[in-house]
Amino acid sequence: MKKIYLIFLFLVSIPVFSQQSVEKVTLGYACGYGGSETPVIIKFANLLHAKEHKQIRALLYSKIPAENFLAVVISKRLADKKTITLTEVELKRIDELYKSTEKVPLCGGCTYYKEIELTKLLNSKENVAEAIEYFFGL
Repeated sequence: MKKIYLIFLFLVSIPVFSQQSVEKVTLGYACGYGGSETPVIIKFANLLHAKEHKQIRALLYSKIPAENFLAVVISKRLADKKTITLTEVELKRIDELYKSTEKVPLCGGCTYYKEIELTKLLNSKENVAEAIEYFFGL
């Protein structure tokens, strides 16, 4: 009986330890049933509100593609407005991100979800700057 119990306990515990949290940081403005911003949008909005431009620039080196995308677009916009001056190292990193094939998860509404390569998103013919201006007031 003890062996059966141990085997049962072993089999039940395998799925618990084999599953890892692989939730991707999603970029979106009206996601899910409630139509709310994703946490990464809220994070950047708070950083902008607090004028934490240094932290935004530091996110150019994040391992999260959604953060890379927002850091690039917002940093470039702030530089265009002469609010910040990007260093040569940061400009080089931005160039690297423009060529990145990392995928950025996007959501919109209740059902829209898509993953787009960072290079395609940053080089998009659609005007990303207008969206940034609308949502972040830049």
